[in-house]
Amino acid sequence: ELLHLGVKLLLQTEYATIKAQVEDVESRNTEKIAALEAQLEEAHKAVAAAEERATEFARKYGNEFYMRKQLHNQLQDMIGSLRVYCRVRPASGQELAIDGENGLSVNVPDDTTAIVTDRDNEKNPTKHYEFNMIYGPDSSQEDVFRDTEPLMTSVLDGFNVCIFAYGQSGSGKTYTMEGSADNPGLTFRAMSRLFEVVAERQEQGHQTELYLSMLEIYNETIKDLLVEPGEDVSKKKYDILKDSMLGMYVKDLNSVAVHTASHVKTIVQQGNANRKSATTNLNEHSSRSHMVVTVTARTTDGNTGETWVGKLSLVDLAGSERLAKSDTKGQAAKESMAINKSLTTLGTVVAALAGGEKHIPYRDSKLTYLLQDSLGGNSKTLMFVNVSPAQYNVKETINSLNFASRAKTVALGKATKNRETAQAQINKVQTTLGALQTQADNTGAKKSAPAASPPQTKGPSAAGGAKKAAGRR
Repeated sequence: ELLHLGVKLLLQTEYATIKAQVEDVESRNTEKIAALEAQLEEAHKAVAAAEERATEFARKYGNEFYMRKQLHNQLQDMIGSLRVYCRVRPASGQELAIDGENGLSVNVPDDTTAIVTDRDNEKNPTKHYEFNMIYGPDSSQEDVFRDTEPLMTSVLDGFNVCIFAYGQSGSGKTYTMEGSADNPGLTFRAMSRLFEVVAERQEQGHQTELYLSMLEIYNETIKDLLVEPGEDVSKKKYDILKDSMLGMYVKDLNSVAVHTASHVKTIVQQGNANRKSATTNLNEHSSRSHMVVTVTARTTDGNTGETWVGKLSLVDLAGSERLAKSDTKGQAAKESMAINKSLTTLGTVVAALAGGEKHIPYRDSKLTYLLQDSLGGNSKTLMFVNVSPAQYNVKETINSLNFASRAKTVALGKATKNRETAQAQINKVQTTLGALQTQADNTGAKKSAPAASPPQTKGPSAAGGAKKAAGRR
């Protein structure tokens, strides 16, 4: 009995101890829960405050976004509508072997000055040239694109932009415009940046559609470089027409809706494969035609309903050298004469614009007629003059730089935005681009299929067809 009583007393004592411990744990847990609830409440308040700050930041960012865009366009207008950049390519091993580093004809002391020395001209061997920007032989593709990139965003703001490369064969025009697989040029870098900006602006409620076309002017004949194998083009005339909003365009030219930079690269490579080339004294793969890559951007502001359309034209001109210099024969000689004729007309047009003449002979060649709005219309235009540093090419270098010097005096006036209201979008923009979108949708299942004809607002058939297409959308 005493043993039983002792065990009972021991159990009661342990029970009391455990109970006290449990109560202590519960008390402490209650305090911790209360503290956690207080912290959670503070966290909710912090989140609410952060959301409020984020909303305010988004509002300020939107204001800053539009302000930056406005200031950017004002800056481009202040710089001038026609800008001239010069790029001097590096000397080749063969040129260095002939001239030596001290015998090269072109020196670039700073980023706006080029000094050309013709060692065969004893009376006047040295000439000085100044342009908006000059890139020496050590310049990179990144350097060149960095200074042209701001111009690209103007397209997404509803402006027409034209960048064209001028110079003799082998001077680096195609490398500047297209580059190589591992070091792309302006075309691919521009498209990559355009898609980046489009993605950024989606956050501001902007929706953008991009379309691409490619053509070459070969022996004064326009050729669609995006024609599918076996496609019948016998009934297509490829007439150059004028749209009230987009300026000059080519009727019946295939246009492809593009969605990524890699897609653009595939299409441009397809077009390049169809371009005319030949071997000359100056270049093993000399382009025998002028090539124009056109990107049309249609942007709609979802907040206001406003729509604007811009056009980016990237032009790689054929070589500007004299026939004797290229030493071409037969068909290649005929091609050279056609090239020289169109470039001579381009020089005449630039001279007429620089001189303020009333009549500008745009229609004297397909090239100048197509570039009419870029040279003397509603466009922001940049000319790249590409030159060789070799003494062997100094005459062609001087000719190119003289042409560029005339071009930089051309005052095109302030470019205006191709803006449409929501109502005008229905009445006009869909008329202009509706057929393009509809055909792009209908042919989307075909591999690299042409999407549609370019904008056509002139003539009842073009307008009517586009309106029907817009109605089906």
